[in-house]
Amino acid sequence: MRILHLSALPVWPMAGKGGMPSLFETLRGHVRGGHEVVLILPQYHLFNDDLIPLAVREDAGYEVHVAPCAWMPGVKGLRAVARRLGADGKLPYGLRWLLNGLTCLLLTGSLVLAALRVRYRNRRQVDLVYAHNEYAALAGWLIGALFGVANVTRLYGTFLADLMKRPLVWLRYPVAAAGYLVPHDLLICGNDGTRGDEVAERLGIDPTKFRFWQNGVDPPGDPPCVPREVFVDRSSGRLRRDSLWAVSCSRLSYWKRIDRMLRALRICRDAGGDCQLLVAGDGEQRERLASLAEEVGVGEEVVWLGAVAHRDIWALMHVADVFMITNDVTNRCNPLYEAICAGLPVVSIRDPSTADLLEHGDNALLADPDDDDQLGRHLYELEANPGLAKRLGDAQRRRAQGLWTWEERMATEVSELERLVARN
Repeated sequence: MRILHLSALPVWPMAGKGGMPSLFETLRGHVRGGHEVVLILPQYHLFNDDLIPLAVREDAGYEVHVAPCAWMPGVKGLRAVARRLGADGKLPYGLRWLLNGLTCLLLTGSLVLAALRVRYRNRRQVDLVYAHNEYAALAGWLIGALFGVANVTRLYGTFLADLMKRPLVWLRYPVAAAGYLVPHDLLICGNDGTRGDEVAERLGIDPTKFRFWQNGVDPPGDPPCVPREVFVDRSSGRLRRDSLWAVSCSRLSYWKRIDRMLRALRICRDAGGDCQLLVAGDGEQRERLASLAEEVGVGEEVVWLGAVAHRDIWALMHVADVFMITNDVTNRCNPLYEAICAGLPVVSIRDPSTADLLEHGDNALLADPDDDDQLGRHLYELEANPGLAKRLGDAQRRRAQGLWTWEERMATEVSELERLVARN
């Protein structure tokens, strides 16, 4: 097959770090399945306030094209002005509704024009259109209709599950709903704890055209052997070799709730513990969280690593003592799978999305979402009781055997796509 991918999301790291591993693995899985991939990306990062061009790799192993988006500086400028009108820098709902819709429509036009240029310049048939994210869904359907081929929409989670009981959700959040409601021959939704299957059911999505799959995870064949001293040296002495290292890996957005970890760190320290929090990731909340760490009194106990290359995350997890994740919306995500594979005990909050992955006292220590004291006591308990930490880590390695590898996950998807194209 020749598969045309349209993505509103970044595939590769910007400035060598970050990016979307699950999107990258999807593209790689399609190539590994023996199919030809053509990828179209927008000119700029869609979801960043700055005007950052998306990274494009010329050695990707497939065609990559950029859709010019001359309109994006103007939209980002409007968004910046609108933020100043809202409280705490947040967009007022009405302006957010208008700007998100405008962005979606303009991006649709850019992707469609770019796809037409690619199709008729190369004079080669496309067998399938695959749109990543709700912002690309409409373009995927239009291009599929123009080319006379099947179209697939791929969603990477949703925030709609808790809103579905409200009236006219599709009108209140039209772009998010479009990911489900735009016509498709197959809709693939990530099982990341955001309950996308419930949203699909409430919106009346045909279950024969819906797949709800968990991401894969591929630990390195040989665990990275990077001594702690290397990380201590890289941190210019901010890291203490003999402290308990608790690692967090996420974008620094509000809903990731790093603030819970900062307060837990203070509780652990006040109990007599020696714990440092290593925060891998960057984002719009970085300055606010750094200020909060100083305010809470744990500025010296937090090491802000910034965006970290994926291979270094694996190395870090193999020298850390505990993995922390305390998100609001869902805690079921790739960093958690990777921590499980690395055998790291997990300190987290009780969350239905991870009920089948984390069991209190078995492979994790869990606290109620609003109980920072309990989170802090869990950190202290792991430092004070090495036997408990070892037992949790051993249980974690057993759990890792039940996770899907990316090769298994993508082999299943490729088989579905092949059947879809054969039927059409």
